[in-house]
Amino acid sequence: MDPVHEVARLAEARRVVRLTYRRPGEGEAGEYVVEPYRFHRGAHGPVLHAWQVDPAPQGRAEGWRDFRVDRIANVSDGGRTFEPRVPVTAARDLPAPGPATGGPGFKGFGERPIAAMGDAEGYFRQIEEAMLDGRVTEEEMALAEALRDRVEIHERKAAHARVFASVLHEVLQDGRISHREELYLRNVRAFLDRLGWAP
Repeated sequence: MDPVHEVARLAEARRVVRLTYRRPGEGEAGEYVVEPYRFHRGAHGPVLHAWQVDPAPQGRAEGWRDFRVDRIANVSDGGRTFEPRVPVTAARDLPAPGPATGGPGFKGFGERPIAAMGDAEGYFRQIEEAMLDGRVTEEEMALAEALRDRVEIHERKAAHARVFASVLHEVLQDGRISHREELYLRNVRAFLDRLGWAP
């Protein structure tokens, strides 16, 4: 099942959506119940803009949250309808056809296929994926180092800055930094530093 089209279908019917979603620094995906509103272009591909219903957001007054499509593992009907807070446009905002995970050939919102983006994009995606669970294996490190050596220093720094900016964006969505998130940020910086530069 394509999570993008399933979310759009449920959004059009004004149904809440149950997402299995993997946040950075967490080894296991978590369950979220959201009201889906629209898709937009993020730095890494399509992003779902939604109102988080469950678990209740902590540390902020509102429940607006962005969910990266490439981190959505499963989508199902949340079991009830919702009254929209703003217009729902998800069905009109669908990304171009292709694997929602951003795999080979993916074209999100008119972007070039990832295969055509070159070594710098491959390097960025590798270091981002390696850091997702907060633990970098020796194999992941070796692959990141091999890819690093194919890119210019300015491309390397740009990739590291993009990874760190992405992590900060996701961590700060609830307006606070937990101890676990603080440790995760330290690990990200240490990993980027091992690769030659950390923001």
